Amino acid sequence: MSRVKDDPSGNAVDVSTLKALSFQERLAIGLRRLKAERGLSNKDLAEQLGVSEAYMSQVTRAMRDVKLSTLDKMQREWNVIIEDLLRVTEDDLSRIEALKAHRGKKKAPETTS
Repeated sequence: MSRVKDDPSGNAVDVSTLKALSFQERLAIGLRRLKAERGLSNKDLAEQLGVSEAYMSQVTRAMRDVKLSTLDKMQREWNVIIEDLLRVTEDDLSRIEALKAHRGKKKAPETTS
């Protein structure tokens, strides 16, 4: 049986979720952690990498692939190792839930009269 941990919102989260994450999702969570630790925004990260804010937003929502050259630039610019950006632990469960919640939001269908 998988262990379950309560996240800050009080919801129980299945820890096996950690193992099921794609590389895109792991990177998005790692970038969210980096932003929180350093008090940065997507705009700040984008400026540091020389990419658009829209691109950075898509990456932090796990909606965009990243080139290896961009990963290398992240590593050099932010003085981190890629493994740290891809590492996800139980401490990131709230970020996983936030990512899922954000990705689950869809535009309401338009109605015509």
